[in-house]
Amino acid sequence: MPMEPAPAPPRFIDELRATARLAWPLVLAQASVMFMGVVDTAVVGHHSRLALGAVSLGNALTYAFLVFGMGFAMSLEPLVAQALGAGRRERAWAWWRVGLKVAIITAVPLSALAVASSWATELFGVEAALREGTTDYLLARTPGMLVYLVYMAARSFLQSHQRTRPLIVAAVVANVFNLAADVVLVGGDATLVKLGLPALGIPALGAIGAGVATSVSTVVMTLMLISAVRALKPAEEGDTTGVSARALVRIGFPLGMQLATEFLVFSSVGVIAATIDEVSAGAHQIALHCATMTFMVSVGIGGAASARVGFSVGRDGGVGVRRAGMAAVTLSMAVMTVSAVIFLTLSDSLAALFAPDEHAVRALAGRLIVIAGVFQLFDGLQVVSAGALRGAADVTRPFLITAIGYWGVGFPTAVLLAFEADLGARGLWFGLTAGLGTTSIALAIRFWRLSGRSFARLA
Repeated sequence: MPMEPAPAPPRFIDELRATARLAWPLVLAQASVMFMGVVDTAVVGHHSRLALGAVSLGNALTYAFLVFGMGFAMSLEPLVAQALGAGRRERAWAWWRVGLKVAIITAVPLSALAVASSWATELFGVEAALREGTTDYLLARTPGMLVYLVYMAARSFLQSHQRTRPLIVAAVVANVFNLAADVVLVGGDATLVKLGLPALGIPALGAIGAGVATSVSTVVMTLMLISAVRALKPAEEGDTTGVSARALVRIGFPLGMQLATEFLVFSSVGVIAATIDEVSAGAHQIALHCATMTFMVSVGIGGAASARVGFSVGRDGGVGVRRAGMAAVTLSMAVMTVSAVIFLTLSDSLAALFAPDEHAVRALAGRLIVIAGVFQLFDGLQVVSAGALRGAADVTRPFLITAIGYWGVGFPTAVLLAFEADLGARGLWFGLTAGLGTTSIALAIRFWRLSGRSFARLA
């Protein structure tokens, strides 16, 4: 059943349990969505280098633009959660309708920019064959890009209702469909014959096939979530005064800028690592893969923090906000501490999983994974603190903190240590850790200060 307002905020241990119950399905859903990209890469990688390059570059361009739009979809989290906390389900539904419209309107220009950006890669020396392959892939992915922000909006709405089962079911179904479609469309009849299946007269579409598979899978996943959302429609319409696209955009714009700021700094560091040498590029990517695996856990807990904090603001004006946020921080830091110990003690073994035969890459990756062990402690604190602040609809100051932390501290430090101190890829990771540490501590302090006061409900 949807959440109902409680007469008093729960105890810390109860809040911790509630956060954990909400977080683990969100982690699984996030992992399942990311796994679709892993499957695309694996299947296309067996087809051709050109197709692999087109899919990799196409994915980077896709999220470079869509990540900004995700902020508008995620702005539903505090608005819906606060409405539910106040027992106003009809207002939560009204926010969904506004969020859906904004998601659709935002997705169109962002998708167009993503496709158009593939032609601009010529300015950066991308070869014609790779550029054409990337364009074809992006065109095939366009239907999926157009509905992706709708998926994110539906996910935010369900997450705020603490309805997580549809997220997992949709992600699993989409993954199964994506795998089957990749196998059939990327390699065509040749792949079917290798698997002992009869030929169906299907040509090998390469990167285009991967784009079609991802698009259709995303549409399927989105339709499943919309069906789950519609089941939560209230029987009666209520007062929707103040529910508007302008109010949603006031939260969504700085949130989108915050997400874009984070994405851009990591993309920039990846490009810089590639300019050092091939070993640094490979080692950086391995360390980033390892950090991403634990990052998914933090994202799930951060989403739970947003829902619980938002609900508390709507329920009682924020009496339980600090308790909800600190429960999420406690859970995240516990998980990240365990992960850090694993990274610090098994760094070489983890690196060997990705580069068993590349000794130079493996050696450097092992050293970077050690740094990533410390990095992810700050990462967990940053994601959850940002999620808690998002639940309280505090997004403008966190965006500024993130911009200063990453671009004022992290990026310059990374460049200086990499080249002036001649630390190479290790310097890049030291810089990222410094920036993330600055950002996470500042966000945590801001949440602690804000959580001691009453909040005006926005929903």
